[in-house]
Amino acid sequence: MVVEILESNAGGPVPRTQLDAWVNTYRIPVTAVIDPPDERVTRTLMTYGVRESLFVVDLRTMRIVNKYNGSVAGVGPSSITQGVTRILELLAGGM
Repeated sequence: MVVEILESNAGGPVPRTQLDAWVNTYRIPVTAVIDPPDERVTRTLMTYGVRESLFVVDLRTMRIVNKYNGSVAGVGPSSITQGVTRILELLAGGM
């Protein structure tokens, strides 16, 4: 299961219209979500940190088993590039 969280817009909450535009522009084939619209500060950003973070979660225990941080400047490997090998290993092993 892959879930993408669009966590902030210049440090503030992301409106639903921006989420829809993000999904439609990039044709994201996974579940994409935002924080509740009534928050002034995004809980996701405050809890998990900056964008370009990938968390691999064991759904049986709901525990984070790996975290990868990609570059927010767009240089170097993305978080998914770093984590794809581990994700495929876990899927092959029946995580």
